[in-house]
Amino acid sequence: MDISPFDRAVLIRLAVDGRASYQELATALDTSASTVKRRIDRLVQLGLITFRCDFSRPLGGWPVAVTFCGRVPPADLPEVGQALVRYPQTRNCAAVSGPYNLILEASLHSLNDVLRFETQLATAHPSLDIVDRAVMLRQDKLLGHLLDPQGRSLGVVPADLWSAPGTPASEHRRTPDPLAGLPPEPHPS
Repeated sequence: MDISPFDRAVLIRLAVDGRASYQELATALDTSASTVKRRIDRLVQLGLITFRCDFSRPLGGWPVAVTFCGRVPPADLPEVGQALVRYPQTRNCAAVSGPYNLILEASLHSLNDVLRFETQLATAHPSLDIVDRAVMLRQDKLLGHLLDPQGRSLGVVPADLWSAPGTPASEHRRTPDPLAGLPPEPHPS
């Protein structure tokens, strides 16, 4: 599957502002809104982008983030994973390889909720063995957004998945125009 320089430009613009309209993107990329819509529809159909809504967790009453690392017998993994994604606290749940085979990221109301939630999980899913946990009381960055202490976005560091391996981290930092040097797609004839 080929990702064109224009697709890359659209993806980077969406990383900066996922709420941008087709027209706003078109203006920024010097093309038509219909071209932007067509390219975004293609990227969605290919499964390269999905959209989700996020909010300031501290201001929304979910200031504590916890990541649980667990082991589940492989035969139980699909059932347990499907059950875990239904908890309102769940932010992300994934099967992984390594010393544990399940990662669960959750947002909670307080530090006291960490043990309470872990106990709830262990009771409801006896085959789930939580082997490690990491608690975060503050996030400075989330999904490329730099956050203030209240969890509001201060700016964006768009991920450049197309940069050469080994590129120094300093070259990935936010620039005034994250699309500098990317060619726009030509106007349709």
